[in-house]
Amino acid sequence: MPAVREDEWTVAESYARKDMDEQGVSPEWLAGKWMNVAEDMALIPENNVRVVEENGVVRVEVSTYLMECMRGF
Repeated sequence: MPAVREDEWTVAESYARKDMDEQGVSPEWLAGKWMNVAEDMALIPENNVRVVEENGVVRVEVSTYLMECMRGF
């Protein structure tokens, strides 16, 4: 599978960092959850899941390949 281009990412989940801290959820835990999904879909997790934190918001972004698998395409 080729490398994922910048325009081939989509937001899977996003949360306010403050809310995550209050709930005891880390960005690493969220990434791990999606990496497990990628692995289950026979995709390389590290190439198909990333976490971006900006302005107090944590986003889990997944490749369009992973999202299409999740949607059944």
